[in-house]
Amino acid sequence: MASSDPIDAIVDQLDSITGPTELQNATETTQQNGTGTAKTNDSFTANNVADANGAAVIAPKKKKKKRKGGKGKTLPTGFEENFTEAPLTPAQFAENKELYDISKPVAERIETAVQKYRAKRKFTGTNTIRDQLLTDYLITGGINTAQKQFGGVDEKFIREHDAEDIAKFKATDYVPEKIHKAGIQRLEELDDNYEEPEYKVDFNYVVRGFLTHRIPFCFGMKKTEDVDVAVSTIRNFLNWLLYNSVCPEYTENIHLALATCQMAARELPICSVLSNSLPGDFNKACSTLFGGYWSIVAPKEWDKVDGEDVKKEEKGFTKEEALDILGTLIAELQVSYDPGELPKQIYKEYASLQVMSVWLPEPGSPLKLGKIYVQPWTPEEATPIESKWGGPDGLTLYCEKTIVQYAYPGMHLCCTLHEMDNGLIYFDELTGVMCSDYLEIRDEKELEVDSEDFDYD
Repeated sequence: MASSDPIDAIVDQLDSITGPTELQNATETTQQNGTGTAKTNDSFTANNVADANGAAVIAPKKKKKKRKGGKGKTLPTGFEENFTEAPLTPAQFAENKELYDISKPVAERIETAVQKYRAKRKFTGTNTIRDQLLTDYLITGGINTAQKQFGGVDEKFIREHDAEDIAKFKATDYVPEKIHKAGIQRLEELDDNYEEPEYKVDFNYVVRGFLTHRIPFCFGMKKTEDVDVAVSTIRNFLNWLLYNSVCPEYTENIHLALATCQMAARELPICSVLSNSLPGDFNKACSTLFGGYWSIVAPKEWDKVDGEDVKKEEKGFTKEEALDILGTLIAELQVSYDPGELPKQIYKEYASLQVMSVWLPEPGSPLKLGKIYVQPWTPEEATPIESKWGGPDGLTLYCEKTIVQYAYPGMHLCCTLHEMDNGLIYFDELTGVMCSDYLEIRDEKELEVDSEDFDYD
């Protein structure tokens, strides 16, 4: 007898339709052939069965499992070590040919390229530092990285301009109007109003200034892994310019910039090691005894940080330690030395030096000091520096061979030289160890500083 409850009636009806006996009988009558092999009836699909009365019954579909992880997590960022650009499609090739037509000013092409490059790379997560590096590099090269003045767009503007124009107008990376004519060559004899362009396109110049100066001295990136991040970011951008033929007339110059990237990746970590090691124990000992920088260095205690006692000190030598070191090594210099009567300083010079060559004792030699042969060096675009040791012979500096082994021809040192009345020359107060192709690019604000505002006395 059927139940009077409507819910129970529905349940009974469902049981009668999908009950195991009827369902099995219906399936067997449609799937058996003469050989006893299962055969699917054409009147059924994988998701359909029939009840005893021939009525179709829809079996529930299995739900697909959702993939774990956020959307796009496995997509490349564009900075992977083995990342390669996908081949350009015919449409992309045609678009690049139009966007980077050589008849357009190079500044306009670079501006477009920077916008498209940022869209093609992911600067989030661990790549946030790459975004900061790229921004500073672009600023060094004269590209503004702030929103343009009156940068908003209304509906009328959108209706009257295509996507490319809108992107340019809203872009946060753009070349100022004052340097949009950079790279345009004009013939003086054909132009009575000819003036030398205020700016010129030089990728290698900008890369040199950014990697050799700003990375170690402004960003403080000196470890190998940090330098690799900086160099690979710039290399990635330069290769993207080449791949998309943004400015083919500067291909050779971009290749020079890529060579600078290789130089910086190789030399900057070495300069960091030397910067932390120089001037070495021998020169520290001389400085301690003869009134140099290390004679006035004292350990300094700093306030507590986060409740912990933190002590930082610039370690020097006591007089006894300095005398012991000097007495052990001074014989290798072949200068007169009397521990009872210390030599006196007769000359002092703040020097910029370039390493010309190095000398190391033979393996197994008892000698502990190596030699660094240097010449006075004037940084590029700086006022020439006169030096007492500016002759062809230059100057020989002595330092522990364990440190000298890292020095190489072409690198630069900025330090203080001291000459004593017995012929001894030592150096201390090291202010910089720079790589071979060092260049400092000073911005407009720095160039506006008048040296007369300072009193060097």
